[in-house]
Amino acid sequence: MSPVGSNSYKKERLTAYLGHIVNPLSDSLYEEWLDGALIVDGNGRIVDVGAWAALKKTYAAVDEIYDYERRLIFPGFVDLHIHLPQVTQVGKSGDTLLGWLEKYIFPAESRFSEPQHARQIANWFFDELPRNGTTLAVVFTTIHEEAADIAFEVAAHKGNRVVMGKVMMDRHSPPSLSEELSQSLKSSAKLAERWHGYDDNRIQYAFTPRFAITSSDDMLRETGKLWRNYPGTFVHTHLAESKEEVRSVAELFPRSRSYLDVYDQAGLVGERSVFAHAIHIDDTDLAVLSRSKSALAYCPSSNFFLKSGIFPIARVKDKGVQFGLGSDVAAGPSMCLFGVMKDANFIQPEIWISPAELLYYATIGGARALKLDHKVGSLERGKEADFVIVNPNNRSAVPGNILNHPTDEILSVLVFMGDDRMIEGTYVRGKAIYEREDSPAKKTLQKKPALQ
Repeated sequence: MSPVGSNSYKKERLTAYLGHIVNPLSDSLYEEWLDGALIVDGNGRIVDVGAWAALKKTYAAVDEIYDYERRLIFPGFVDLHIHLPQVTQVGKSGDTLLGWLEKYIFPAESRFSEPQHARQIANWFFDELPRNGTTLAVVFTTIHEEAADIAFEVAAHKGNRVVMGKVMMDRHSPPSLSEELSQSLKSSAKLAERWHGYDDNRIQYAFTPRFAITSSDDMLRETGKLWRNYPGTFVHTHLAESKEEVRSVAELFPRSRSYLDVYDQAGLVGERSVFAHAIHIDDTDLAVLSRSKSALAYCPSSNFFLKSGIFPIARVKDKGVQFGLGSDVAAGPSMCLFGVMKDANFIQPEIWISPAELLYYATIGGARALKLDHKVGSLERGKEADFVIVNPNNRSAVPGNILNHPTDEILSVLVFMGDDRMIEGTYVRGKAIYEREDSPAKKTLQKKPALQ
């Protein structure tokens, strides 16, 4: 990467986004520029970030300037666990996990055998993600190859960044959602070959056995082999979400020490494994997760809704296991990670998680868990320009002068009062994939000519 002030960028088209930039660095530290600038080149990469007063001298030939005044500019949000086909079931009255799946979720997912329905929901889903500030999502689809292919097509067209895969189930599921092992493996491999690495890795593939209950020994073992045949792909599944689920897994896999051990024996535990929930796990499991560099998705809103239990965040941190936040729609009621951040704090009975730490888990923390922090998750030179514009004043009951408050107070308001209304723009690789139509920011946005 060329140093600040070099001539390597002089001939490239540059855009400056001005605002209050907040850039999480760790779970206890962030950097900020109150009158900051994010300089982005024509390829959607961050050329520089810092105080505008200093940068405008270096980048005098910037082509466009978008002035968001005191509005906040954050790295885009990373959602580590969400279900595309479940979005029509948000807010359906709760039940135990297994009962809720049988009553609401499996019937909804069965409809994805209809390509028209699959496309309709995919279009809505990939519009809603950026509307909620999400620039990277780890996504479950369904068992249907065509529906999964449609989801990839829609994400590719709309500019979303995703890690996604076709769900795999070969037992203990409704007939409409059951598949032969050989076909499941063949379809998954076909989709991985078509989509993994698309558009310079904006889209990546995750092999997606739903969970151990709906996966035979053969499916898990063969999926592990398949994963190893496609370097750089992911594994995405559920782990120890509820006690009844854990008991069922113990009965189905009597030779495994624990739920995690089921996956470990099948070769599904390792770097780029993403396990959602991981509530009911012991210290041996945590040691395996840490040693293997696996990722966990903390889904507090869903855990609240289904009364599944409490993510052992203190033990997870103590063992050095990397994790981020997941909305887990539809058990989670909203795609907006502001609400997930709030619930992540609320559900913990004995510890307080600061707003700054929660913002970390929703951005660079999630990217690190996915081993994608070299590309996204923070606003740094050389990274891809995935970011969001946030205005807390779009939410009622927020003090009118909140943008003049200390940053920690602003972050607290965002975490405990934030929702999709605060998102005014969402960018992936410097391209706006969502802009709020009625936003005051859009009306007052200044598109200035190049500086002379």
